[in-house]
Amino acid sequence: MSAVKNKRKKAVVNAQVQWTLAYRVVLHFFVFICAGAIFGLINQFLMDPFGGVSKNLSSFWRHSGPMLFALLCLMPIFIRDTLTLSNRMAGPICRLQDTVKRIANGEEVPPLSFRKSDMWQDLPAQFNAMTEQLRKGAGGHVQKLPEELAESIGRSDAGEFVNV
Repeated sequence: MSAVKNKRKKAVVNAQVQWTLAYRVVLHFFVFICAGAIFGLINQFLMDPFGGVSKNLSSFWRHSGPMLFALLCLMPIFIRDTLTLSNRMAGPICRLQDTVKRIANGEEVPPLSFRKSDMWQDLPAQFNAMTEQLRKGAGGHVQKLPEELAESIGRSDAGEFVNV
């Protein structure tokens, strides 16, 4: 039952990161298909150099067309797998960002944890140890950070890099 409870509800948690990766997979895949088709055509023309353009194109399509079609049909599977894999990377970072924002706003937050299948499994323990040390240093109270620090954390989510 805990496996069902812990399942992700969204395929995309950080659209910029995840769709950029998916776009790159699509781009590389199309380059691969085009290169394969070009080399296949060259090979076909080398096998029958006097066969004529029409005959060689027809022969190429007859022999290689089904494979090219199958590769195009696999594209959605590759995109979905890319989104699933990138979710294992982007999801934990989104959760970390949310926790940092909540701490910056002075909220008490439970210890950070990631799903078992997520990347960066050592990060929650390190982050929780850091926040515990900060709580001890603050006398057990989580103090609200200055507004400009909280704003800079918000700006860093918008894609700006802020050195805090």
